[in-house]
Amino acid sequence: MNNLYVLAFCLFAVGVFAQTTIQYPQRVANYDAIFFDSGGHFDNGADELGMWANGGGAKQSVAWKTFTENGLTGGTPSIMAIGDSFTITVAATQAFGQIGIALLSSPTSTLSWDDRQNNYAVQVNLNGNGGAFDPWEVVSNGGTVNTSSINGSADYNDFKFEFTLNTETTMIVSINDGTEEFNITLNNTNITGYAIYFADDWNGFSNADIFWKPSTQYTYAMTLGLEDNLNFKTTRLFPNPTTNHFSVNSNVKSVEIFDTTGKLVKAFQGSYIAGHTFETSGLKQGIYFIKATNNSGSHFTTKLMKI
Repeated sequence: MNNLYVLAFCLFAVGVFAQTTIQYPQRVANYDAIFFDSGGHFDNGADELGMWANGGGAKQSVAWKTFTENGLTGGTPSIMAIGDSFTITVAATQAFGQIGIALLSSPTSTLSWDDRQNNYAVQVNLNGNGGAFDPWEVVSNGGTVNTSSINGSADYNDFKFEFTLNTETTMIVSINDGTEEFNITLNNTNITGYAIYFADDWNGFSNADIFWKPSTQYTYAMTLGLEDNLNFKTTRLFPNPTTNHFSVNSNVKSVEIFDTTGKLVKAFQGSYIAGHTFETSGLKQGIYFIKATNNSGSHFTTKLMKI
Protein backbone atom coordinates (compact mmCIF):
# COMPACT_ATOMS: atom_id res chain seq x y z
CA MET A 1 0.00 0.00 0.00
CA ASN A 2 2.82 2.42 0.85
CA ASN A 3 4.46 1.71 -2.50
CA LEU A 4 1.21 2.43 -4.30
CA TYR A 5 0.86 5.71 -2.41
CA VAL A 6 4.41 6.74 -3.33
CA LEU A 7 3.80 5.79 -6.98
CA ALA A 8 0.55 7.76 -7.07
CA PHE A 9 2.23 10.81 -5.54
CA CYS A 10 5.13 10.59 -8.01
CA LEU A 11 2.74 10.39 -10.95
CA PHE A 12 0.89 13.43 -9.59
CA ALA A 13 4.18 15.30 -9.19
CA VAL A 14 5.40 14.38 -12.68
CA GLY A 15 2.08 15.41 -14.20
CA VAL A 16 1.82 18.71 -12.39
CA PHE A 17 5.46 19.72 -12.08
CA ALA A 18 6.66 19.36 -15.67
CA GLN A 19 7.64 22.10 -18.03
CA THR A 20 5.27 23.69 -20.52
CA THR A 21 6.57 25.89 -23.34
CA ILE A 22 4.35 28.50 -24.98
CA GLN A 23 5.25 30.23 -28.25
CA TYR A 24 4.78 33.99 -28.48
CA PRO A 25 3.92 35.00 -32.07
CA GLN A 26 5.88 38.05 -33.20
CA ARG A 27 3.07 40.03 -34.82
CA VAL A 28 1.89 43.60 -34.35
CA ALA A 29 -1.54 42.29 -33.30
CA ASN A 30 0.03 40.23 -30.52
CA TYR A 31 1.20 43.31 -28.61
CA ASP A 32 -1.07 45.02 -26.09
CA ALA A 33 0.18 48.58 -26.55
CA ILE A 34 2.39 50.40 -29.05
CA PHE A 35 4.01 53.84 -29.04
CA PHE A 36 5.96 55.52 -31.84
CA ASP A 37 7.27 58.97 -32.75
CA SER A 38 8.78 58.96 -36.25
CA GLY A 39 9.07 55.20 -35.93
CA GLY A 40 6.84 52.19 -36.27
CA HIS A 41 6.23 48.45 -36.35
CA PHE A 42 5.37 45.98 -39.11
CA ASP A 43 4.84 42.27 -39.68
CA ASN A 44 7.82 40.92 -41.57
CA GLY A 45 6.73 37.58 -42.99
CA ALA A 46 4.61 35.08 -41.11
CA ASP A 47 5.99 35.49 -37.60
CA GLU A 48 8.57 38.24 -37.30
CA LEU A 49 8.09 41.78 -35.97
CA GLY A 50 10.05 44.58 -37.61
CA MET A 51 10.71 47.97 -36.00
CA TRP A 52 11.99 51.19 -37.56
CA ALA A 53 12.86 54.57 -36.06
CA ASN A 54 13.77 57.45 -38.37
CA GLY A 55 12.25 60.67 -39.70
CA GLY A 56 11.65 64.16 -38.40
CA GLY A 57 10.58 63.43 -34.82
CA ALA A 58 12.16 61.73 -31.84
CA LYS A 59 12.72 58.50 -33.81
CA GLN A 60 11.33 56.14 -31.16
CA SER A 61 9.32 52.90 -31.18
CA VAL A 62 8.06 50.79 -28.24
CA ALA A 63 5.75 47.75 -27.94
CA TRP A 64 4.43 46.20 -24.71
CA LYS A 65 3.27 42.62 -24.13
CA THR A 66 1.66 41.04 -21.06
CA PHE A 67 2.62 37.43 -20.31
CA THR A 68 -0.37 35.13 -20.90
CA GLU A 69 -0.83 31.38 -20.58
CA ASN A 70 -1.32 30.94 -24.35
CA GLY A 71 1.05 33.70 -25.47
CA LEU A 72 -1.76 35.65 -27.13
CA THR A 73 -3.53 38.88 -26.31
CA GLY A 74 -6.71 38.17 -24.38
CA GLY A 75 -5.24 35.09 -22.72
CA THR A 76 -5.13 34.56 -18.96
CA PRO A 77 -2.45 36.89 -17.50
CA SER A 78 0.55 35.18 -15.95
CA ILE A 79 3.10 36.32 -13.35
CA MET A 80 6.60 34.91 -13.76
CA ALA A 81 7.14 32.09 -11.24
CA ILE A 82 10.41 30.68 -9.88
CA GLY A 83 11.93 28.41 -12.52
CA ASP A 84 10.10 30.06 -15.43
CA SER A 85 12.11 31.39 -18.36
CA PHE A 86 11.44 33.77 -21.23
CA THR A 87 13.47 33.70 -24.46
CA ILE A 88 13.51 36.32 -27.20
CA THR A 89 15.80 36.97 -30.18
CA VAL A 90 16.42 40.15 -32.16
CA ALA A 91 18.25 40.50 -35.48
CA ALA A 92 20.02 43.86 -35.48
CA THR A 93 23.17 45.81 -36.30
CA GLN A 94 23.57 48.88 -34.09
CA ALA A 95 21.43 51.97 -33.49
CA PHE A 96 22.43 55.60 -33.15
CA GLY A 97 20.09 55.59 -30.13
CA GLN A 98 19.11 52.37 -28.33
CA ILE A 99 17.82 48.83 -28.88
CA GLY A 100 16.46 46.99 -25.86
CA ILE A 101 14.06 44.78 -23.96
CA ALA A 102 12.82 45.26 -20.40
CA LEU A 103 10.92 42.80 -18.21
CA LEU A 104 8.27 44.79 -16.37
CA SER A 105 6.25 44.51 -13.17
CA SER A 106 2.71 45.81 -13.79
CA PRO A 107 3.66 49.02 -15.63
CA THR A 108 1.42 51.91 -14.59
CA SER A 109 1.56 53.46 -18.07
CA THR A 110 2.32 52.32 -21.63
CA LEU A 111 1.99 55.64 -23.45
CA SER A 112 5.49 57.03 -24.00
CA TRP A 113 9.13 56.28 -24.71
CA ASP A 114 9.98 56.63 -21.02
CA ASP A 115 7.33 54.02 -20.18
CA ARG A 116 9.39 51.35 -21.98
CA GLN A 117 11.11 50.80 -18.62
CA ASN A 118 8.13 51.59 -16.37
CA ASN A 119 8.47 49.42 -13.22
CA TYR A 120 11.31 47.45 -14.78
CA ALA A 121 12.72 44.32 -13.17
CA VAL A 122 15.65 44.01 -15.59
CA GLN A 123 16.69 45.66 -18.86
CA VAL A 124 19.04 44.52 -21.64
CA ASN A 125 20.17 47.45 -23.80
CA LEU A 126 22.42 48.11 -26.76
CA ASN A 127 23.24 51.80 -26.47
CA GLY A 128 24.23 53.39 -29.78
CA ASN A 129 26.16 56.37 -28.48
CA GLY A 130 26.20 58.02 -31.89
CA GLY A 131 26.83 54.86 -33.93
CA ALA A 132 29.64 53.42 -31.81
CA PHE A 133 29.71 49.63 -31.58
CA ASP A 134 29.18 49.46 -27.84
CA PRO A 135 28.32 46.17 -26.04
CA TRP A 136 24.98 44.95 -24.70
CA GLU A 137 24.38 45.89 -21.06
CA VAL A 138 22.22 44.28 -18.39
CA VAL A 139 20.61 46.82 -16.05
CA SER A 140 19.21 45.50 -12.77
CA ASN A 141 18.62 46.48 -9.13
CA GLY A 142 19.06 50.21 -8.52
CA GLY A 143 20.46 50.80 -11.99
CA THR A 144 23.35 48.34 -11.62
CA VAL A 145 25.00 47.84 -15.03
CA ASN A 146 26.67 44.60 -16.10
CA THR A 147 28.49 45.01 -19.41
CA SER A 148 28.79 42.04 -21.77
CA SER A 149 31.53 41.42 -24.33
CA ILE A 150 28.96 41.10 -27.13
CA ASN A 151 28.86 44.20 -29.32
CA GLY A 152 26.73 45.64 -32.06
CA SER A 153 28.26 45.73 -35.55
CA ALA A 154 27.86 46.99 -39.09
CA ASP A 155 26.41 43.58 -40.06
CA TYR A 156 23.18 41.96 -38.94
CA ASN A 157 23.51 39.42 -36.15
CA ASP A 158 21.01 37.48 -34.07
CA PHE A 159 21.12 38.32 -30.35
CA LYS A 160 19.29 35.81 -28.17
CA PHE A 161 18.29 36.60 -24.57
CA GLU A 162 17.00 34.11 -22.01
CA PHE A 163 15.67 35.32 -18.66
CA THR A 164 15.28 32.62 -15.97
CA LEU A 165 13.82 33.45 -12.56
CA ASN A 166 16.07 31.89 -9.91
CA THR A 167 14.35 33.14 -6.79
CA GLU A 168 11.71 35.75 -6.09
CA THR A 169 14.40 38.47 -6.31
CA THR A 170 17.17 37.02 -8.54
CA MET A 171 17.44 36.07 -12.19
CA ILE A 172 19.93 34.58 -14.65
CA VAL A 173 20.21 36.56 -17.89
CA SER A 174 21.83 34.55 -20.67
CA ILE A 175 22.99 36.08 -23.97
CA ASN A 176 23.45 33.92 -27.08
CA ASP A 177 22.88 30.52 -25.46
CA GLY A 178 25.20 31.07 -22.53
CA THR A 179 28.01 32.92 -24.32
CA GLU A 180 27.54 35.47 -21.53
CA GLU A 181 25.55 34.91 -18.31
CA PHE A 182 24.71 37.32 -15.51
CA ASN A 183 23.18 36.42 -12.14
CA ILE A 184 21.43 39.64 -11.15
CA THR A 185 19.21 41.02 -8.40
CA LEU A 186 15.91 42.26 -9.78
CA ASN A 187 14.82 45.87 -9.54
CA ASN A 188 11.16 44.76 -9.10
CA THR A 189 9.45 41.42 -8.42
CA ASN A 190 6.18 39.93 -9.77
CA ILE A 191 7.11 40.23 -13.46
CA THR A 192 4.01 40.52 -15.65
CA GLY A 193 5.38 41.11 -19.16
CA TYR A 194 7.92 42.95 -21.25
CA ALA A 195 8.60 45.89 -23.57
CA ILE A 196 10.77 45.96 -26.70
CA TYR A 197 12.12 49.29 -27.92
CA PHE A 198 14.20 51.04 -30.57
CA ALA A 199 15.46 54.63 -30.92
CA ASP A 200 17.09 56.22 -34.00
CA ASP A 201 17.91 53.41 -36.38
CA TRP A 202 20.89 55.13 -38.02
CA ASN A 203 23.75 52.73 -37.26
CA GLY A 204 26.63 54.87 -38.46
CA PHE A 205 26.30 53.76 -42.08
CA SER A 206 22.57 53.66 -42.93
CA ASN A 207 19.07 53.37 -41.49
CA ALA A 208 18.71 49.77 -40.36
CA ASP A 209 15.50 48.16 -39.08
CA ILE A 210 15.52 45.50 -36.37
CA PHE A 211 13.56 42.23 -36.38
CA TRP A 212 12.20 40.31 -33.38
CA LYS A 213 12.38 36.65 -34.36
CA PRO A 214 9.80 33.81 -34.22
CA SER A 215 11.86 31.89 -31.63
CA THR A 216 10.20 33.92 -28.84
CA GLN A 217 8.88 31.57 -26.15
CA TYR A 218 7.90 31.32 -22.48
CA THR A 219 8.67 28.14 -20.54
CA TYR A 220 6.67 27.47 -17.40
CA ALA A 221 8.53 25.38 -14.85
CA MET A 222 5.21 23.69 -14.08
CA THR A 223 2.56 22.20 -16.38
CA LEU A 224 -0.55 24.35 -16.71
CA GLY A 225 -4.18 23.30 -16.45
CA LEU A 226 -3.73 19.54 -15.91
CA GLU A 227 -6.95 17.58 -15.42
CA ASP A 228 -6.51 14.21 -13.76
CA ASN A 229 -9.98 12.80 -14.46
CA LEU A 230 -12.51 13.28 -17.23
CA ASN A 231 -15.24 13.59 -14.57
CA PHE A 232 -13.78 17.04 -13.93
CA LYS A 233 -13.77 18.13 -17.57
CA THR A 234 -15.96 21.17 -16.84
CA THR A 235 -14.55 21.98 -13.38
CA ARG A 236 -13.07 25.45 -13.02
CA LEU A 237 -11.73 27.82 -10.36
CA PHE A 238 -13.10 31.33 -10.13
CA PRO A 239 -12.03 34.08 -9.92
CA ASN A 240 -8.67 33.24 -11.47
CA PRO A 241 -6.50 35.33 -11.14
CA THR A 242 -7.62 36.11 -7.60
CA THR A 243 -6.65 38.32 -4.66
CA ASN A 244 -7.90 36.77 -1.41
CA HIS A 245 -10.18 33.83 -2.23
CA PHE A 246 -11.41 31.44 -4.92
CA SER A 247 -14.24 28.96 -5.46
CA VAL A 248 -14.70 25.68 -7.34
CA ASN A 249 -17.77 25.23 -9.55
CA SER A 250 -18.22 21.61 -8.38
CA ASN A 251 -18.91 19.83 -5.08
CA VAL A 252 -15.62 18.77 -3.47
CA LYS A 253 -14.49 17.11 -0.24
CA SER A 254 -10.95 18.48 -0.16
CA VAL A 255 -8.84 21.24 -1.68
CA GLU A 256 -5.04 21.36 -1.43
CA ILE A 257 -2.82 24.29 -2.45
CA PHE A 258 0.79 23.66 -3.56
CA ASP A 259 3.48 26.25 -4.31
CA THR A 260 5.72 26.04 -7.38
CA THR A 261 8.21 23.78 -5.59
CA GLY A 262 5.49 21.20 -4.87
CA LYS A 263 5.21 22.10 -1.19
CA LEU A 264 1.72 21.85 0.35
CA VAL A 265 1.00 25.32 1.75
CA LYS A 266 -2.71 25.08 2.61
CA ALA A 267 -5.42 22.40 2.77
CA PHE A 268 -9.18 22.28 3.28
CA GLN A 269 -11.05 19.12 4.33
CA GLY A 270 -14.85 18.82 4.58
CA SER A 271 -17.95 18.66 2.43
CA TYR A 272 -18.05 21.73 0.20
CA ILE A 273 -20.82 22.59 -2.23
CA ALA A 274 -20.12 24.27 -5.56
CA GLY A 275 -19.27 27.93 -5.06
CA HIS A 276 -17.82 27.55 -1.55
CA THR A 277 -15.18 30.22 -0.84
CA PHE A 278 -11.61 29.13 -0.08
CA GLU A 279 -9.39 31.82 1.47
CA THR A 280 -5.92 32.63 0.13
CA SER A 281 -5.35 35.87 2.01
CA GLY A 282 -2.32 34.45 3.87
CA LEU A 283 -0.47 33.48 0.70
CA LYS A 284 2.04 35.60 -1.21
CA GLN A 285 1.40 36.76 -4.76
CA GLY A 286 2.42 34.24 -7.39
CA ILE A 287 1.55 30.92 -9.01
CA TYR A 288 -0.05 28.02 -7.09
CA PHE A 289 -1.42 24.60 -8.02
CA ILE A 290 -4.81 23.53 -6.73
CA LYS A 291 -5.74 19.87 -6.28
CA ALA A 292 -9.45 19.29 -5.63
CA THR A 293 -11.00 15.90 -4.79
CA ASN A 294 -14.69 15.03 -5.16
CA ASN A 295 -16.76 12.60 -3.08
CA SER A 296 -15.91 9.65 -5.33
CA GLY A 297 -12.17 10.30 -4.95
CA SER A 298 -11.54 11.72 -8.43
CA HIS A 299 -8.97 14.52 -8.64
CA PHE A 300 -8.78 17.80 -10.52
CA THR A 301 -5.51 19.75 -10.68
CA THR A 302 -5.06 23.21 -12.16
CA LYS A 303 -3.17 26.46 -11.73
CA LEU A 304 -4.22 29.47 -9.66
CA MET A 305 -2.61 32.88 -9.92
CA LYS A 306 -2.75 35.17 -6.89
CA ILE A 307 -2.28 38.87 -7.64
